[in-house]
Amino acid sequence: MEVTPLLYTYRPIIKTTGKFKENEYPIRIRLSQFKEKEFIALGYSSSPENWDAEHQLPKPSHPYYKELSKKINKYLEDVGFEIKVAERAERYISCIEIKRKVTHQYNVPQKHNQLKILEYFDKVIGELEGANNPGYADTFNVTRATVSKLLNNGKYIPPDERDKEKDKGFRDFTKEDHERYFKLISEGTSESTISYYLRNYYRIWNLASKDGYCTREEHHPARFIKFQPYKKIRTKKRSINQDYLHDIMALKFEPYTRMYRSQMLLRFIYYGRGINFGDMCRLKWDNVANGTMTYTRAKNHRHYDYTLHPEALKIIDYFRNYPEQGDSGHIFPFLNASHNTARKIDTRIESALKDFNEDLKAMAESVGWERKFTSYSLRHGFATHLRNNKVDIAVIKEALGHESETQTAVYLDDLDDKTIADEINKALTYPLPKPKVVKRKGRGL
Repeated sequence: MEVTPLLYTYRPIIKTTGKFKENEYPIRIRLSQFKEKEFIALGYSSSPENWDAEHQLPKPSHPYYKELSKKINKYLEDVGFEIKVAERAERYISCIEIKRKVTHQYNVPQKHNQLKILEYFDKVIGELEGANNPGYADTFNVTRATVSKLLNNGKYIPPDERDKEKDKGFRDFTKEDHERYFKLISEGTSESTISYYLRNYYRIWNLASKDGYCTREEHHPARFIKFQPYKKIRTKKRSINQDYLHDIMALKFEPYTRMYRSQMLLRFIYYGRGINFGDMCRLKWDNVANGTMTYTRAKNHRHYDYTLHPEALKIIDYFRNYPEQGDSGHIFPFLNASHNTARKIDTRIESALKDFNEDLKAMAESVGWERKFTSYSLRHGFATHLRNNKVDIAVIKEALGHESETQTAVYLDDLDDKTIADEINKALTYPLPKPKVVKRKGRGL
């Protein structure tokens, strides 16, 4: 994966904002990246006459020319090394972190010229776009809009007017700011939506504290917001009743129509262990061999390798001769060679998913299923139907590719109401024993 290199500049300069002594100015290494700037003091000064302004280096006439040149070269090499290490690891390194590493001073305070929160959002979003991760970039983009709304008195600022946008430094945020943000994302939204925004809000602060813009101990919003964004939140049932799903699979559509194709895709997702729609679209013919499918999930880069259900293999055979085959080796007819960037791929998949979910809604309505039915319902349905049929959670965990049974337990929907109703009815409909006639001994009248 290629990562767009970040543009850093670093060079020695005379810092003319403050004199060191008569007609001499302090020499600094100036680091800059985006709007962030840091200065590394060298402990030397120079007069303008002894400084080569064109090449930003001391002249041989400088009284400490050799020592100063050696120190400058060492710092420039060290700075360049730290940047290369960060780029190889595909991570951003801030100017303040570079300064801390090359000077071995880990208590360097934040400066006022560092990026503010919206600028920092833009930097993170730019890095994710450059790293071909547009989905994650969009997640931060959506959260950025809510923070912008907070800082701009509830007003939405369009991208082409961001020069008018008010911004704020991380260390300038107050307890009241964090509480107002929580109130903003909580108005008229569900707990799961609040959790979504809050997780992303926390992530940007985690990154900023790691880069030296603030400290977790003093500035992190978790100190002031009591809502737990990572707790299990009871949501509306996302699964579909198994009987209704079978009715949908039994619907008759004309071959090669969009509805017929969507029904085939539905079957593949369900019998393909609830594969994500986007991952399904990315599958190529070389991902399937000898009845086994191997692929890497786009969301978390986790590797999957499993034997396909016979019904899933039938769907793959159907698409071998599909009339709308693309030119890029994909099994399903959505992506082609023109989708040659991560952003183009994501945009195409998003469009295909919208059509697919529209078709699922129409299918659900035709069989009388009145709850929401989307591609996400199929993955939940696959897991929930296994559990309703008494499949051990350890097996479901492996089928979903989860790392722990706890993750699987959180993922599963509540028990299907039909399953509960059937169990209750079975428990309460055992034939009752015939009442015994009890003869009471006693005095007659």
